Amino acid sequence: MTFVTRSEAPVEIYWLGFQGERVPYQHLAPGGRIEQQTFIGHNWLVTDMAGQCVGIFKAAPESIAFF
Repeated sequence: MTFVTRSEAPVEIYWLGFQGERVPYQHLAPGGRIEQQTFIGHNWLVTDMAGQCVGIFKAAPESIAFF
């Protein structure tokens, strides 16, 4: 999955575990882009630095998440 931020603030990326728990994975700088290995159907949470949800994304073939 590729995460691309157009935000002017950094964000945190979490995998949402099977019980809905946040599992920290990546810190993404403003204007950043990362590729994260995942499995189809896995859910990913993007938050601001205060932990507030920016978006939730479900992995699919060739997934790209813009925020």
